[in-house]
Amino acid sequence: MGSICVFTVIVLSAAGCGGKAGQEAAAPVVEDFDAIMRNDPTQVIVRDEPQAVSTETAEQETESSAGAETEAVVPYADRIAGENGVSYNIETAVYEEGAVRVEYPQLTGLADEKKQQEINEKIRAAAASNIFMENLSSCELTYETATKGSGLVSFIFRGSSYCQNSAYPDNIVKTLNIDLNTGENIRLKDFADIAMVVNSLENADGYTILNEGVDTADFSAYLNNGAVTDYAITLLDYDVDLANPELIPAGFSAVRDNHLILFVEAEHAMGDYVELEFHADL
Repeated sequence: MGSICVFTVIVLSAAGCGGKAGQEAAAPVVEDFDAIMRNDPTQVIVRDEPQAVSTETAEQETESSAGAETEAVVPYADRIAGENGVSYNIETAVYEEGAVRVEYPQLTGLADEKKQQEINEKIRAAAASNIFMENLSSCELTYETATKGSGLVSFIFRGSSYCQNSAYPDNIVKTLNIDLNTGENIRLKDFADIAMVVNSLENADGYTILNEGVDTADFSAYLNNGAVTDYAITLLDYDVDLANPELIPAGFSAVRDNHLILFVEAEHAMGDYVELEFHADL
């Protein structure tokens, strides 16, 4: 029994010494952190590397967005032409009789002379409408070319007329948009986003009033106090219908700088017509 105890003590002592010796042999060498970094540069960890990758991606997206923004937008007046764009010139013609003077455009240089003649007759008819009234004392009308595109031309006529026994002259506004492929006039319902226009008019947003002295809030109040009972239906009746000249348009539209221009009938104090330019591109 004594021999067993002695043997056990010897074994335990040998194990303890072996463990201590192993620990002394494996004792870690502690170096200064900066020294470790100098000795082994591969251990340097760039903790903001994911952020750098994200930043690079953001920069690429920004460059991509910038490229998209600078990409040329084809205006509606050219887009409508497709592959059948035409070239032409515009000259001014004048109708004058007594106190009536009307300046109106005429197209020249179209390859299709028959179509050119048809278009010019439509322009004359639109410009001369309502100038032969029996009680008309005077009328002056000029025009501007709002858009001269390869597929569409848009004209705005402005002036004034005075009728017998009237208290003051009335301001005149007319427009005419011609599809140069078909030779037909284009009305608001044919090219505009009517839902967008309705939403803008209802919320007095998305457009700029070009008349001097007309406040947006006053104009919106005028419209929403019964001047227009149903925007959508009213807008469908905008512009001259050359196929039905007896119909009186509810208002007029034009295209200028790839924006919708709307002429809304209003009180005389606002100029008889209020000119709106919508912000969205066509």
